[in-house]
Formats: sequence, C-alpha cells, structure tokens
Amino acid sequence: MVKRTENVVLLKVIGSCELIVALAMLYFFHEDIPAIIGGVILLGLSANSFIQAHKCYKRQYRPIDNDD
Repeated sequence: MVKRTENVVLLKVIGSCELIVALAMLYFFHEDIPAIIGGVILLGLSANSFIQAHKCYKRQYRPIDNDD
C-alpha cells in the first residue's frame, strides 16, 4: 500500500512540474510556434499524469475481492 501512495505522490509531482513548465512556456514564448506546440504537448502530458495518479489512487482504495 505504501508503494501505491508513493506512486500517486510521484505522479502528482511530475504532473505539477509539467503543468508549471507548460504554462511558463505558453506565457513567455507565446509568439513562437514551436514553444506553443511544446506547451500544448506538456499540458497533455500533465493531464495524463494526473489521470494516472487518480487511477492509481482509486485502485488503492477499491475493496479487494477475495472470492476463493
């Protein structure tokens, strides 16, 4: 259970860093097309990290089925 909690925290930290960098790229380099494309890609990666963290969190608290 500790391992999954560490995974959730790690995914949230990675997603937060990606989000901050993406917003900074879009804010500071909004006139350059490659920076806009990179910012959009980083936003997508950030969203994916948050989705994976949520799935991992849900798996952690889902009741275990022991139908043996």
